[in-house]
Amino acid sequence: FLFAVIRNNPEKGLLLLKDCLSDSGTLPSSFTFCSLIHGFVSQGNMDRAIEVLELMTGDNVRYPFDNFVCSSVIVGFCKIGKPEVAVRFFENCMNSGALKPNVVTYTALLSSFNLLGKFDEGCELVYSMKKEGLALDAILYSCWILGYFRNGCLMEALRKYREMVERGINPDTVSYTVLIDGFSKEGSVGKVVGFLKKMLKDGVMPNVITYTAIMLGFCKEGKFEKAFRLFKEVQDMGIEVDEFMYATLIDGACRKGDFDCVFHLLDGMEKKGIKPSVVTYNIVINGLCKVGRTSEADNVFKEVAGDIITYSTLLYGYTEEGNIKGIIKTKEKLEKSGLCMDVVACNILIKAFFMVGAFEDARALYQAMPKMDLNADSITYCTMIDGYCKVGRIEEALEVFDEYRVSLVSSVACYNCIISGLCKQGMVDMAIQVIIELGEKGFILDMGISMMLIRAAFSQMGAVGVMNFVSYLGFKGDLLFLI
Repeated sequence: FLFAVIRNNPEKGLLLLKDCLSDSGTLPSSFTFCSLIHGFVSQGNMDRAIEVLELMTGDNVRYPFDNFVCSSVIVGFCKIGKPEVAVRFFENCMNSGALKPNVVTYTALLSSFNLLGKFDEGCELVYSMKKEGLALDAILYSCWILGYFRNGCLMEALRKYREMVERGINPDTVSYTVLIDGFSKEGSVGKVVGFLKKMLKDGVMPNVITYTAIMLGFCKEGKFEKAFRLFKEVQDMGIEVDEFMYATLIDGACRKGDFDCVFHLLDGMEKKGIKPSVVTYNIVINGLCKVGRTSEADNVFKEVAGDIITYSTLLYGYTEEGNIKGIIKTKEKLEKSGLCMDVVACNILIKAFFMVGAFEDARALYQAMPKMDLNADSITYCTMIDGYCKVGRIEEALEVFDEYRVSLVSSVACYNCIISGLCKQGMVDMAIQVIIELGEKGFILDMGISMMLIRAAFSQMGAVGVMNFVSYLGFKGDLLFLI
């Protein structure tokens, strides 16, 4: 009875479990605890999953800690975007001495490394598994190949696929889908079609994710018509299409600029009972903003509760169009929404503030970023420096540039911005000092900035001074004819 409750309602199952534990004569099986942990993990409720785990290993129960529980918890933390917690959890399990990982647990850990960008550690993990004599399976190889794709190592990913086949491990639907998705994202549609044919020849049936990955490849290559034909074929095969497949096709239509098709696809989703999420709407909004139809995108926004990406996209669109009214309206909506800002949103809003002449607001947002646990990136610094330089506020631009110099951010664009600003203000000597620093850091000065500096130097130093300066920069003498 308890297991049936757990399957349908983990919260109620946990209450029943606690009642059982309070009765000293009743101790549920370890399978009950494991099922309840799995139920909460499936819901993404990791707090509850850990609560059950603590009951399971507590003094009143002391059930052994197995690989099923460990891999479930690791996968759960990855699902909610906390792979670093998943790794720490695994390490604690190993330190306790109560766990001997199997291939399932290691595969879950490898997924965590992939999400964290710790690909080298993931490879070391697989190599250590081989040394231990653990038999690798198709799922682990798929996860490993995925890591290679995420690091841009296409040929190495292909080699690992061949290694898997040579070891007598038959690729499954997941394996082929990982390969198809990886090459689709790189625009290698020829390889994608080849893998699909091999997949069908081996009797491995593609699923909706496989076909979506193929459509993505067609769309990236600008072959939207082929993607649309495949979409119809998938429906004719009786495969139930999902929102992600629609979203992929909608993105392809946006890239092509066919917004009649975009809205036709949205209508098709509604008719099939597939409610578009904010992800799909953001694709439409982004597509409209890119072609200068931001006001129309704003009308689409009214259909959905937007996220920070929605607001950032609209702000960017209005900023590119120079639509001050739109910027102010979107900014006010964002402030009322209560959404947490990210670095991208801050950068766009700072640029918008400069556009509407709200310099103090731009500065205030820039200074507030650390309080929001956000670190300024190269775009933040460039936007601030460029914004101040364009309105002749060079002292404030230099102040931000000094803050950039002591940060961990590395960007030649920030140097180019301040050099350009200094030249426009006739501050050639200081610009030269910045160039010297730029060279010491191993950066290369932008040619357009170099010409601007030479022209500014000419008015102050005369021809001889400019020749010496050009010589210092390493330019050829005939470059002077361009002045």
